[in-house]
Formats: sequence, C-alpha cells, structure tokens
Amino acid sequence: MLPYSRIRIVLVFLVLFLFTSEACIYDFYRKEFVSEDQKNDEALLLAFFGLLPNPNQKLFGFIPGSSRNLSNAQFLNAEWVPKSHKKKLVWVHGWNPAERDADPITNDQKKIQNIKNTFSNGMVHFQEGRDSASSEFDLYLYTYRTSNSILVNGRQFHSTLRATFSDSDSVYIVAHSMGGLVTRVALAKETGELPFVRLVVTLASPQYGSPFASKGFLGSNPFTNELGSYLVDTQGGSELAYTNEGNLQPVISGASNLVLDVLNDSYLKSGLNVKYISFAGVLSNCTLGETFYYNTGCNILSNAGLNQSDGIVPLNSARLGNLGLKQINVSDCDHSMMAFQTTNIDDSKSLNLFSQVISEIRNNP
Repeated sequence: MLPYSRIRIVLVFLVLFLFTSEACIYDFYRKEFVSEDQKNDEALLLAFFGLLPNPNQKLFGFIPGSSRNLSNAQFLNAEWVPKSHKKKLVWVHGWNPAERDADPITNDQKKIQNIKNTFSNGMVHFQEGRDSASSEFDLYLYTYRTSNSILVNGRQFHSTLRATFSDSDSVYIVAHSMGGLVTRVALAKETGELPFVRLVVTLASPQYGSPFASKGFLGSNPFTNELGSYLVDTQGGSELAYTNEGNLQPVISGASNLVLDVLNDSYLKSGLNVKYISFAGVLSNCTLGETFYYNTGCNILSNAGLNQSDGIVPLNSARLGNLGLKQINVSDCDHSMMAFQTTNIDDSKSLNLFSQVISEIRNNP
C-alpha cells in the first residue's frame, strides 16, 4: 500500500493540472482524499491516473424486460452492450444520503440499487415503450459515490463517457439533482471535449446550490440539522451548498460555494450553457409533495424568502438563472418526483415528465 505521505505529495502536483488554475481548488481535492480510508485512497488515486477504473462508479446498459419488478440482470456492463445505430440516453442519479467516503467499495448490487432508487419509474416507462423511446434510444445509467467530490466524480464520468462512446454517436444526458453538477464538471471546457454529447437535460439540479447544504442556513431547526448533517459531513454533499453568485440569484446571508462559482464561471466564458435544458419543480403549495420532508423543506425555504422550490432546490438554482438553452417549470413535483419517482408508477406527473423530457431531446437533435 502506498504510504499516505506519498499520496499527499503526488496529489499536490496532480491538482496543478486539474479543472482550473484557482489555487484553492486543491483544498477540495485534498479533503476528498484525506476523508477516505487508505484502501479507498489508493483505489481512487490509481483510477485518477487512469490505471484502473474508479471502483465506486460504473456505467450500465439497460436491457428492457417485461416485468415492472426490474431485475439486476437487466443491467449490463456498458462495454457488453451490443452497439446499435440508435441514439443514446445516459441517465445520472443524484445524491444518496446513506453513502459515506469511508464505506467499503460499492459492489454492483448496491450500484444498481442506487440507480433503481432514483429512476425505477423512468426505466419502466422506457421499457414499456412510452413515447416510443425504446425504439429510438439505447438507455445507459451512470452511478457514482455521491459523498465524493463532484470534481472527482465529474472527471471520472468524462473518462467513462469518452471510453464508451465515439464521436459518431449521439448521446443525450438526463441528470437528476447532484447528477447535473457531476455532468457539468464532466463537460466543462477544462475537463475536455465530448463532441458526441448533443444535449444535457437537468432535472431539479442545484446549479446554484441548495440552502440545505449550507451550514449557515441550518440554524437550530431540527429538520435542517438532520438533513444538513448528511450533506455537510461529506465532501460531495458540502459542494451542493448555496451560492449567492449567479444570474438572478436571491441572496442568503453568508452563503458561498467556490466550487460552483468556479464551475459556473467556466461555463459563462466557454458558452457551453447552450447545451443545457433545465427542468425545475415548483410546489404551488407546501402540502403537495409526496413526503413530509419535501413539504417541510418547502415551508422552510418559503419562510426564508425562497417561495418557489421543489422542497430542496430553489427555482432559480434549478433553472440556472435562465442561462441555459431552455428552462421548464414542472408544477407540483417535489424533488424526487422530478426524477419520475412518484409513489404510483402510473401517476400522470411521472408519465408527463417522462414524455416532456423525451420530446425536448427529440426537438434538439
């Protein structure tokens, strides 16, 4: 096993080449690796050099079946999926509150469960032929350890996409919540070009962060303390913090997020926001979410002056301050519902959102 001191020395030189020239970005990478146990440190370091795949991330190809009880056998290693002429959908899930940096390396069963927890309804809509999506697209699903830095996960996602697809492919990414931020890192100019990615659809992604990941916002409210402890205690979760920087962004006292500020500034300078369509959930009433947590979150955000949200992500953050190609509000969908995940799989909100996402992709070839 590599001595821990050697890992830190290597990382100091390594980050000089990463993402941006901002010196403080080193701190985020350092914290990422310092928080891992040595076994995970070594695995991630080897993955970062490209010597091994990151063991906590994976791209699966989805094979449609006949049962709504999705089988793990329907998830194949992406490299085993037969190549076809179809366009490619790549779905990326969001934050998992159960994950921690020091957890054992994630096995395939848990990776698949992470995907199902977010997208099971959407996968059923796909396999049942809604909007003829399965006739036109192959479906892939990307999973990663959400407690890790979005900077690390984004670069790994970039490498995975580059290794899986060719420039002649047409790839469309659909990313929920944190998955949208991981995708933005993967497609940033500093990370490298991926010309085969034609469009990104974000679903309730906190592109300017969420107050619930900001320590200063948590205060003494038991709900915010419980939720916030899951977020701010991990590197990836803390990088979801709210920022006051950004177009049309409402100000919260003391809020800041240098990672998102640097990332969003990169996009402004490169003009790459034109690849993004942003969907935002808007609860017209804080009783319309499907869970107590989202309804409570909606009330807390409203009391702080953020009157439009999905219970976790404020409207302007999900809409990227109206800077993308297009912004679409989705009425009365909470944060989980914004990934097609309604309690009833046949709920019109889930079905209609799926149809709208497929329609936007078809309209922007």
